Amino acid sequence: MNELKKYIVTISFSLIFIALIGVLFYNQSQIRQTPTIYVFDIETDDFYIKDIEFVVLPDYIYVAKQYLEVIGENKVFDGVSYGLSIGENMIVSLSQADDPFHLPDTANGKIYYNTNNLFENMKVSKEDSIHVEIHYKVNGESKDVVGEIKLSDVVKPFTLTGERKPIHLQ
Repeated sequence: MNELKKYIVTISFSLIFIALIGVLFYNQSQIRQTPTIYVFDIETDDFYIKDIEFVVLPDYIYVAKQYLEVIGENKVFDGVSYGLSIGENMIVSLSQADDPFHLPDTANGKIYYNTNNLFENMKVSKEDSIHVEIHYKVNGESKDVVGEIKLSDVVKPFTLTGERKPIHLQ
């Protein structure tokens, strides 16, 4: 009977040891995962949304920044709003009343937005798409722009060997 107890204790410790090693390897693989960075520009007929950048880690998305830049001259805006979503999750939602290109913090027809949003418990893959909605009024005319952008098309390469072409949405 004594040998049976030793055998059960030995087997139990062995199973616990194997389970702990498995948990350790799993945790190390999660820590060492490389983040995926997505960077792109959106072009409408009247302005750009440039340097839209977000980083995807397992279960997390971090949205960094973007800026608006007017296209052309003699344009008067009466509000600009836009949203970016992946699936049912909105990752960027900005709205600016009046003319964003003529505010005190605008420089050379550009206005910068530092969103710095962290979203937890979101799973994103390169096969997903970003849904884009842009609403604005320019020179008295209301415009609505809607589109989809595949994430696989906007993955940031490790070396940037040329200029990004903006994605034109109408």
